[in-house]
Amino acid sequence: MKINQLEMFLATCAAGSITDAARKLGKSRTTVSSAIGALEDELGVELLQRSGNHVVLTAIGEAIRNDCERMVMIAHDVDKRCQQHLQGTPTTVRIARDDTLPEALWRQWIQAMKQQFPSTSVSVYMAPPPELESMVASNVVDIAYCLLPTTNAYQTPLSKTYSRKLGELRMMAVAHRDHPLSQLSNVTLADLARYTEFALASMSEQGLQAVAPLSNNYIALPFYEHLRDAVLDGTGWSFIPSVLINPYLRDGSVKVLNFAQAMEWQSYGVIQAHGAPLSGLSQWLAEQLEHYLAG
Repeated sequence: MKINQLEMFLATCAAGSITDAARKLGKSRTTVSSAIGALEDELGVELLQRSGNHVVLTAIGEAIRNDCERMVMIAHDVDKRCQQHLQGTPTTVRIARDDTLPEALWRQWIQAMKQQFPSTSVSVYMAPPPELESMVASNVVDIAYCLLPTTNAYQTPLSKTYSRKLGELRMMAVAHRDHPLSQLSNVTLADLARYTEFALASMSEQGLQAVAPLSNNYIALPFYEHLRDAVLDGTGWSFIPSVLINPYLRDGSVKVLNFAQAMEWQSYGVIQAHGAPLSGLSQWLAEQLEHYLAG
C-alpha cells in the first residue's frame, strides 16, 4: 500500500469520477485507474463501483475512507517534520518575550508562524525584560525577544548569554496631563524623585524587587502595559515604550515630561545561549521583528 495510491483513491472519491480526479491531480486517467486497481488487488476488496465514467464507493470503500484520509495526513506530517529537521527547525520551541510591543502584533506573528512551521509546537511565555536573560541562561526557554539590558543606570549588562540587536525602541518618561510633573517647564531628577514612579518589578535570587527606580517613592509592576495603565490613572509617572503610549500622547491623555532624558532609544533584540544555533523558526521571527522595528 502506497501513499500515492491512497491519495488517488481519495481524489476519486471526492471527484466522483476517475477522469475528473486525474485532471485535478495532473495525471493521466490510466495512471489513476491503475493505482486504484493495484490498491484493490493488494487489499483484496473492491473499493469503487465503476459505471461508465462515474464511480461510487462500495460499503468497504466507505468504511475505510476516513482511515485512508488519516493515513495520508499522518504521512504528510511525517514528511514535514523530517523536512523541518533537515532545515534545522526543531519540533518544539520555547519562546519568552516581554510586552514592549503591541499584543495585536504578536497575535499576527503567532498565526503566521503556525502557517509557516505547521509541525512545530511553540510555547510562548511573557515576563519582564530583566528576567528573560536568566531564563535563557538556565535553559528554562530556548530564546527570548525583548528590550536588551544595557550598561546605563536603568539596566544591568548581559553576562551569560549572547544577544543580537534587531532594532531600537524609544522609551519615554510620561505622566498624565493633569499630573504636577506635566505642568513643569523643566523637570529635574529631584522633581522626579518627589513623585511616585511606576517601575518594572522583577524576580531574582534576592526576591521581588523594582528595577533601578529613579525615585525612592515607587510602585513596581511586572509589565509595561501595567505601567502605562497606572500612568493613565494619574497616580504617578513612568518610562514606557513609545509604541504602547503613542495613542494616548496623540489624544492628549498623557504628556512627555520636560526632562533632559525623557526620550531615549533602547535596543530591542534576541537573547540566546552561547553556542546555541538559531532555528529556522527563531530566525523567521527575528526577521519579522527586525522588519517591524525598521519601519
